[in-house]
Amino acid sequence: MECARGLDVVGRTGECSEMHLLRRLLGLPYKTGYYLDHPNVSMERGDGTFAMVDGNLTFTPGKGELMEEVAAGKVTPINGDSRRFAEFEGLDVRPKFQGGVVHRAERDIHKATFAAEGDEGALSVSLAEDVWYLLTEDLSLWAVLRLEIALEVLVIVGFAILLTLASLAEAGGPDVGDIFRGKMLLSLTSVRLSTDSIFGWQSKSASSGLEVAILAVQGWVHWLLLSIAGAVIVARALRPLQQVVFNPDCILTDDEVALRLQIIRPGKVELVNVHINLQVFVNGGRCHQLPLTNGISGYAAWFGTAPMNIRHVIDENSPLRADYPGGKLGIYFIRVSLSATDSNGNPVSAFASYYHPDSFFMGMRDFREAFAARKVMPPRILQGVRWSDQMRRIRDKSTNKGTEGVGLPTWLVNIDNTEAFEPILPPV
Repeated sequence: MECARGLDVVGRTGECSEMHLLRRLLGLPYKTGYYLDHPNVSMERGDGTFAMVDGNLTFTPGKGELMEEVAAGKVTPINGDSRRFAEFEGLDVRPKFQGGVVHRAERDIHKATFAAEGDEGALSVSLAEDVWYLLTEDLSLWAVLRLEIALEVLVIVGFAILLTLASLAEAGGPDVGDIFRGKMLLSLTSVRLSTDSIFGWQSKSASSGLEVAILAVQGWVHWLLLSIAGAVIVARALRPLQQVVFNPDCILTDDEVALRLQIIRPGKVELVNVHINLQVFVNGGRCHQLPLTNGISGYAAWFGTAPMNIRHVIDENSPLRADYPGGKLGIYFIRVSLSATDSNGNPVSAFASYYHPDSFFMGMRDFREAFAARKVMPPRILQGVRWSDQMRRIRDKSTNKGTEGVGLPTWLVNIDNTEAFEPILPPV
């Protein structure tokens, strides 16, 4: 289990006691929410019923019929699931709502699948820009802080040595150790953010011209280092936060392609001018556009807890119809992207890829093993299933009527069903 990300690869709701305590102390969600401890669609969880009790929403857990059928081996809810690949043994039950983790892994692994050949230096604009990108993007925040501290120590010790050498060259002295200790304290005071009293004040002879010059250079180096460190921290802080997450799986039926997306912080985040681009890549690396239903290309605005369902209808014009060149059997992956603006005017962007179980990529053992090493399943194109319903009206359990007059909320959005699907059974 990877507690920091709330992962549970064995199919039970996982919890890291340290993270649980920290989130509780900070007032963050620690039992429910989008951050940690999401329940799984598993036999242990099952289904349940909601009811309004004294104006409060309560949940009564229970076992759903579908989960009992799955447990009895009567229903296989996934067509071409992980059990066909030995690398994914034990990863059939996916962590709830960990699309962000899955898609980050997919991006890294997909990029690692390809390697540049030839003059890679041609892909570099300049050394300075490469270093800046390393500091602001590639390195973690903790790595940047460790680097800044290491450079500060290097500056202090290096200039202490220079001051010692300058003192020996000007006046000499038998005890080099005493001189170095004194110059080390002098080097520390030149980059201090507090008063000299921390070392104990005492009078000393005036610095020579050489010592003043060295101290001036040290002050400028320290100022430059702090300016760069501050600029790096500000540049990293201004990077947009992840505001949306795609479901780790995509559903393909004979009639449509269906994806789901959720706003991570629905109480605060509002998306404006949402643009969605849906495409399929088939044999030969060819790309085809998948138009959305009703001819739309996005939404004027989207906000709240309600999920965004992205659909493409497979009709006579769809590249996914059976008689189209590079049809269903030739699918490599389906890719979707979203671009929008939040209510504060900040850009929001996200994308995800979903791999067909019979695709070229999923046929490579190294590709599968890369995902298995990260304890996540690849983002998959599922067939023979459909999404479970997420939204329903809140009803009083005793009367089975609506709860009008007792206050909001009126609708339930079942986050447990964000990734839940059920088999499409043939007509009886």
